[in-house]
Amino acid sequence: MNNIKDLYIDNSLIGSHQGHTLFDDVYIEHNSLPEINLADIDTTTEFMGSNFSFPLIISSMIGGTERGLEINEILVNIAQDLNIPIELGSQQENIASDEQSKLYLSEIDDDLEKNVFILSNLSAKASEEDVKIAMDQVKANALSLYINAAQEAVSFDHEADFEGVLANIEKLVSVYGDKVLVKEKAMGMSQETVKKLVSAGVNYIDLSGYGGTNFIEIENLRNYRNDFSDMYGWGIPTAKSILNARVVSQDVKIIASGGIKTSMDIIKALILGADYVAVAGELLRYLVHGGYDHAKAYLEGLIKKTKILMFLLGARNLEELKRVPYKLTGKLKEISE
Repeated sequence: MNNIKDLYIDNSLIGSHQGHTLFDDVYIEHNSLPEINLADIDTTTEFMGSNFSFPLIISSMIGGTERGLEINEILVNIAQDLNIPIELGSQQENIASDEQSKLYLSEIDDDLEKNVFILSNLSAKASEEDVKIAMDQVKANALSLYINAAQEAVSFDHEADFEGVLANIEKLVSVYGDKVLVKEKAMGMSQETVKKLVSAGVNYIDLSGYGGTNFIEIENLRNYRNDFSDMYGWGIPTAKSILNARVVSQDVKIIASGGIKTSMDIIKALILGADYVAVAGELLRYLVHGGYDHAKAYLEGLIKKTKILMFLLGARNLEELKRVPYKLTGKLKEISE
């Protein structure tokens, strides 16, 4: 299992398929007279009952190996420095092993634990018992449940059994309430999927749209039995996923991920209706190639440039940003009508 988890890191870095988030089809106009001061831009936000400096989540990447542990501990320190939440890599395969659990977070001191908001990460199929064990192992503040039907369907060593998953999500939400986040793995969400999750009581949804890390490609790169490259274009683009979710509910908290790489992506995601954004693949590249300083500088740059764009739109805070007008063009407009 350790070798497979490390292989996922390698495959995510060498994957070459370029999907389209369709953020390029969102048009917003420059405001020459913003009538605000750049220094006064406020990006503070609330997430699951805690306050943060910016609506950004470090999304799940890896864990369960020595290499994954090193990555996680760097990311946790960055999360503390920037006052943002972090979601660990999937713990699903290592719940029963105390030794393996230490390969997610093993050297985090008590003071750091108190200052970092950590989301445990498990399959939406996980039992209540497994959830408790996994959250206790990493002293998690909240729980992220992933649904990955496409990934499991093309994998040669997983069973794509998804009957009863929605009922299991509803059960876990009844136990953990607003501390539960449900996320896709890079395929996006339809209106119908969001509607089902909202009906099940889920208040935090990570859409994880098509356009970022492609898990069909990642699985295909380690599968010599079949070739699934003709399916690399499968999924709902991130921008469309946001629109889908907001049609269903104005109240559900939406996390936009999947191809979020630039401050312009962040701005457009928030204007379309997301409450937060999450980054993974691009951040991992900066970390692997340049370590802590490089990865932290990348996120600090995103935050700084997002504030500049808010200034150029005349938006003092995130609520005002959500009211900035926009127009849809191209393919996004076509598939949204």
